[in-house]
Order: sequence, then structure tokens, then C-alpha cells
Amino acid sequence: MVNSVDEAGVAESLDLLSVPDLVQAVVAGQAGVHAVVQAAQSQIAAAVELLTAAYDRGGRLLFMGAGTSGRLAVMEASEVPGTYGIDEGRIQARVAGGGADHLVGTDAAEDDTELAAADVCELAITAADVLVAVTASGRTPYTCAAATLAAERGASVVGVTNNVGSDLATVADVTIEIPVGPEVVSGSTRLAAGSAQKVVLNTLTTATMVRLGRVHGHYMVDVVAANDKLRSRIAGVVAASTGQSVDEAWAALQRCGWNARAAIVHLATALDPASAARVAAEHRTVREAIDAAR
Repeated sequence: MVNSVDEAGVAESLDLLSVPDLVQAVVAGQAGVHAVVQAAQSQIAAAVELLTAAYDRGGRLLFMGAGTSGRLAVMEASEVPGTYGIDEGRIQARVAGGGADHLVGTDAAEDDTELAAADVCELAITAADVLVAVTASGRTPYTCAAATLAAERGASVVGVTNNVGSDLATVADVTIEIPVGPEVVSGSTRLAAGSAQKVVLNTLTTATMVRLGRVHGHYMVDVVAANDKLRSRIAGVVAASTGQSVDEAWAALQRCGWNARAAIVHLATALDPASAARVAAEHRTVREAIDAAR
């Protein structure tokens, strides 16, 4: 039997495909994600400005959503502190039906606007914060209610949605619209829609951390040295940034308490470790710290 394909290029009978053809269909169904995200670059850039401004004024980067969108939001927020060395309190997330102890949430909570209100109150959202609200449809009750309440509290709101002209867009200061079209499995927004959301969220947090001085060149200079792998990575970063050997970088890191930006300033300027740490902390970027010390 021939498996027909609709106008969007989606196979009508995935269950009739061989495993190789099935895998090809699922992968092909997400092939347009990159182009869709590229088309939203100006909106993403505007959102990065909002996130950077919120952090600079002492606010928090908050992420909320339901279902797949909420789980992606939680994953994004959870990865930033260790990668970029910011306090966990400065970036937080909620998924509908979740909370601090149940991070996967529940699908039944997507329609619960009262829960959204409770989560907004529990997070104590203020005008200093920015909320990134993520919803594939752009009309999920939990997410739209959270965005509305956050806006009423004066917070900036960034909407991330796979639909154009959604309810969320009427609330958000910036709306990142990434319409991916029909899914290879009809209605399964954990596929192309989720992939597009993940790329957007990765870009938002990465670009924001770069703007906040958490990257030197293309190196992460505030990685938390939580294990041997990360300590080796940090030593490589310090060595590459200063032109020193890995052994010299390792020794400098030990002298600087595994503060990579302090170790870079220490090696680049010959400041003693304590002075290097002080100068590094006083400046937004490693480059600015090195220039000030010379």
C-alpha cells in the first residue's frame, strides 16, 4: 500500500511505514524549524534586550508554561545557573501543575487559571522581573493567565508561541512567533513546535548571558566547578584565554579558588589572586577587568 502525503508534506499513515522510513519522516517533519526561528530573529533580539535589562535592574528571569512548553521552560531555567554562574534565585520557572518539587507538571493543569494566579503569587513577580511565557497554541489558559497577571504587576512579558496573532500576543511586550505548521504526528507539539521553542529558549538565555558578561570570547567563564569534567573544562578555558599551559591555568585556578574570570585576570595582568578577584568582580566583562588592571 502506498502511503500518501498531504499538501504540507506530512505522511498520512505513519503506522504503515518501515522503521527507516518512519525515522526519516519524523526527522523531516522537523526540518523547517531552523528557518522558522531565523525568521523571528528580530523579535528574539528584542526579547534579549528585555531579559538583559531585567537582570541589570536586579530583577529575575522567569519562565512559565504548561505541558511540553512548561517542561522546556523548566529545563532552560535549570541549566543556566551552573553554566553561567548566576544565583538560582535569579532565574526560575514553573510548569502548570508543577512547582518547586514537581517539575514535570500535569497536563490536566493547563486550563487552570487559578493555579496560574497561585504560581504568580508564589513567585512574587514584580515590575523588576521579566516573564517568558511559552505556549505552542498561544492561548493556553494557564500560560496566558500568568502572562496577564505578570503584566498587571508591571513585569515585562516575552511570549514564545507557534501561532501568529495569538491571545498571548495581546499581552506580551515582545512576542516571538515561530509557526512550524502541521506536525508529522498530528497535534503533537512536542515535535517541531517543541524543537522550535527549545532553539528560541536556548538563544534567549545564551545571548542574555553573553550580554551580561558571562562569556569571554566564546568561552564560558563563570561555569561552576562542580565536578572533575567541569574543572578540566575551566582549566582549558583559562589556558586558551591567556595563552598559558593547562598546568599553569590549573595552578592559577587553585590560587583563585576556581574563579575562572579571576584566574584569567591574574594571569593576564600579574595581579595577585585577591586583587584579580576584586577587579574581576567590579567589571561586567573579563575584557573590561583586564583593561582596568593594566
